[in-house]
Amino acid sequence: MGTLSKDPIFLLEEFKNYIPYLPLIADLIASDLYLYQPAPDLCAGVLVAEARPRSVPPLSIRQEIGKIVFDTDDPRLMEILYKGKKHYKTTGVIIGGFPAEEEIFHLKKGNKIIGALKISRNLLIHNEFPYNIKAFKETSYWLIKSLLKEELNWKGFIEPIEEQESIFILDKDGIILFANLPGMRLFRSLGEIGNIWGKKIKDEFFNRFINENTKSLSAFGEETFEEIEDEKRIFYKRILPISKDKKNPWRYYFLIRELTEIREKEKELRFKSVLLKEIHHRVKNNLQTIASLLRIQMRRIDSESAKMILQESINRINSIALVHESLSRFEDDRVDIIEVTGKLINAFKQTYEQFPYEFILKKSRKKLFLPSKEATSASLIINELLQNAVKHGINNEDRTDINLSIDMDKYNIIFEVSNKGNNSSFFETNTSKGSLGLQLVQMLVEEELKGKLEIYAKDDEFKVKVIFPKTTGGIKHV
Repeated sequence: MGTLSKDPIFLLEEFKNYIPYLPLIADLIASDLYLYQPAPDLCAGVLVAEARPRSVPPLSIRQEIGKIVFDTDDPRLMEILYKGKKHYKTTGVIIGGFPAEEEIFHLKKGNKIIGALKISRNLLIHNEFPYNIKAFKETSYWLIKSLLKEELNWKGFIEPIEEQESIFILDKDGIILFANLPGMRLFRSLGEIGNIWGKKIKDEFFNRFINENTKSLSAFGEETFEEIEDEKRIFYKRILPISKDKKNPWRYYFLIRELTEIREKEKELRFKSVLLKEIHHRVKNNLQTIASLLRIQMRRIDSESAKMILQESINRINSIALVHESLSRFEDDRVDIIEVTGKLINAFKQTYEQFPYEFILKKSRKKLFLPSKEATSASLIINELLQNAVKHGINNEDRTDINLSIDMDKYNIIFEVSNKGNNSSFFETNTSKGSLGLQLVQMLVEEELKGKLEIYAKDDEFKVKVIFPKTTGGIKHV
């Protein structure tokens, strides 16, 4: 036994009517399924598809697609693939420590053998109620036969069974011939008393399908809303017909998945999402109101130094408000820091329009998403760096460029602000602790972003670089 070193060449065109059905059929017949194609050059078989049931414990959980099987590994499979044998059934085998039964069927296109389907059943399950009853075994047999003959017409409704989904087998009159344990529990929750086997199903969805699709072999499904004892319950129901003669339905698989709790949780999440957006919107409005009050106060004072302090506070408040504005528009906890930076620069242009500053934003990508906590820190950092450049940049009649670049390498995100001017007071004061802006930047970079701060000063050129790891908080970028 071996494995192909490269992906095997699957006969996708030949298998297109088999492979999509395997996961659902594995659930319906409570068995492990394996699809092989011949590898004539090796005189072997290659496993090209497999499916394991969710409705019962599988015999194996190993993923083995691409495995090569030789005659010494499975001589019966080789007889199906190369010697014209149509069918093999073997009992008494042990798989994964469980007693099992295996069946192998050939897949044929015209006179050509294109593959083999192996079915492995756990006998501890199939010899016990309800999987040992005649109706279940008969329907499973005709389901496999219909698959092999490519007669199934269930496209659009072949997603696998979910955990605790109800499976029923009904005859053409709607009599219940089989129900799995979730199905029995479902009907008890709907008020059905006693054994449901042999009873005619009382379901408007099924009756409507029968009345409208008397001879149809196509599958049908939809979400239903039902009032049961003054309680609204939601189900997803599917009807999958089986035929013996390619013309008329013989039996039906009736699958019922209750979605009541899921839809309630989705509704609750939508409500919380809307509420959270509204909270961010209100926080933004409240911050802008505070900024407006500070502007009013600023107009009423004469001290230029006090006005400068108030304007710096307004800028900080605005940088946080922009983050909340972004959060009020997205469903998840992320902020496009490049968009926020663009708005922040526009605000600086308006605030300092009387100065000959030119704010230039350079970016290496269109968008850069940060989680809200990191985005708030980043926005405040950028605000402080721009504020410092405005405060200490060369202020004369000539234009002075204040450059902000946002870049990202393999491991880090990099913010850099540069300008010409005497910025020494940014990092040198009588206390040797740096300005308030520098202290704030250092705290945010080192404690919140786990990054580092680099400062370069040469002659009249000043540059500040902030570097922090891009994996912080699960960053997304475009």
